[in-house]
Amino acid sequence: MNTSNRISLIAAPLLVWLCFLATPRTAGGVTVTPDYTGIEIPPNIAPLNFDISGTAAGAKVTFSYRSDNGSHIDSSGNKIRFGERAWREFISANAGREIIGILTVDGATAVFTNRVSAFAIDSHLTYRLIPPSYSGFSEVGIYQRDLASFKERPLYRNSQSDRLQCVNCHTYNAADPQQYLFHSRAYNPGTIVVSAKYGKKKIAPQIPNGYKGGVYPAWHPSGDFIAFSCNETSQIFYERNPDKIEVMDSQSDLFLYSLQDDKVTMVETDPLLFECFPTWSPDGKFLVTSRARSPFTEIPADKNKRENQMQKQYAEIWYDLVVRTFNQNDRTFSEPRILIDAIKSKKSFTLPRISPDGRWLVFVNGPYGCFHIWHKSADLWMLDLKENRPRALTELNSTDTESYHCFSKDGRWMVFSSRRDDGAYTRPYIAAFNPETGKFSKPFILPVKDPAEHRRRMLSYNIPEFSSGPVKESPVELRGLTETAARPSR
Repeated sequence: MNTSNRISLIAAPLLVWLCFLATPRTAGGVTVTPDYTGIEIPPNIAPLNFDISGTAAGAKVTFSYRSDNGSHIDSSGNKIRFGERAWREFISANAGREIIGILTVDGATAVFTNRVSAFAIDSHLTYRLIPPSYSGFSEVGIYQRDLASFKERPLYRNSQSDRLQCVNCHTYNAADPQQYLFHSRAYNPGTIVVSAKYGKKKIAPQIPNGYKGGVYPAWHPSGDFIAFSCNETSQIFYERNPDKIEVMDSQSDLFLYSLQDDKVTMVETDPLLFECFPTWSPDGKFLVTSRARSPFTEIPADKNKRENQMQKQYAEIWYDLVVRTFNQNDRTFSEPRILIDAIKSKKSFTLPRISPDGRWLVFVNGPYGCFHIWHKSADLWMLDLKENRPRALTELNSTDTESYHCFSKDGRWMVFSSRRDDGAYTRPYIAAFNPETGKFSKPFILPVKDPAEHRRRMLSYNIPEFSSGPVKESPVELRGLTETAARPSR
């Protein structure tokens, strides 16, 4: 699947076509790229610019968005572009309304309908831009995009430092730009934590069993704790498998880090259980994780032997979704309870994220293992925690990979990673969500000033995360934090 939409042009009176506004014409004709038809958009999103192809040379092309309140915005030519100010005025004036897109090519017309939501989206999106390599990371950086415009700025790039570093795994606490963290690896490793409550520091949790640090993080809603998995991963390269590569988790545990006193509390250390991707319920009373049960009775202590043994049966390692209750007063957890049993379905469930209202849990369903970004068959699913019913999110999924996802602060929007465009690069898609029905609208790709940029930019958007405002720290300040000595845990 790609992001284009073929629209048939009919030389017919516009009044006739108004009867068919809910369904874009798809029987042939010109191609609209990206596919911005039949979608719901935020009232504070950047202009949805698109390209038109399939027209005859010299064809006269015009496009107009119109609303029943009399407002309109127009463009012409094969590259449909809107001025940011005019676009902002138009969609903000139409919040909660439908807008009619009218495309005319040499007198033939096609019509489709989009809806401007009454609910604004979080103002910024943070992601890591990473080239298609497996070992080099000098060009990797964390960037933040203003969703109301096309402004993108780097928060930190590996090339900023004279030392060998790799930044990754950025995450916010409930989309708060004053509470976030990211890892800095290789030289002087540690985790950069920015907290309005506890200040800015670099931490290096001391973990038993030889782990080098926390990996996948999750802020407790109070801002007092961070749950981490600690993982030992390695890469496997396929010769004929279309998935190309496997990132294998050969050992992992779970721990809690307290920002109050820098103490580490181990949550799970069983060597026959692999646990990762923690996420908290919005009230902070529950912790959900992905957990695999080893197919072996004993895990070799030697790393090479352990990895070799894991490779032989890695396709039979499936991750459950499990939940534990959490007592904040004494930092204790209950025994885990299985939400979805992976062995029964012979599927693997990862990256759980709970909606802000606490009812909906979205996760990735893949064939095995825990790193589904490399699995073409990986799809998004959702579990209704009230009714205990899982379902495939068919309204979001494509024939290629869907993986990392994040709810907006109010739970009305979700961003997720998809490789539907070309099967090689992950790009962020956005969809409106109705918390009452548990349904998503048709997703659309992150708008860019020139839509061809998505084809020219040979970088993957990794870990798209909403924030309700811009990060205040400059790249220079964040570089200073990465170069400080890490604060050990107690």
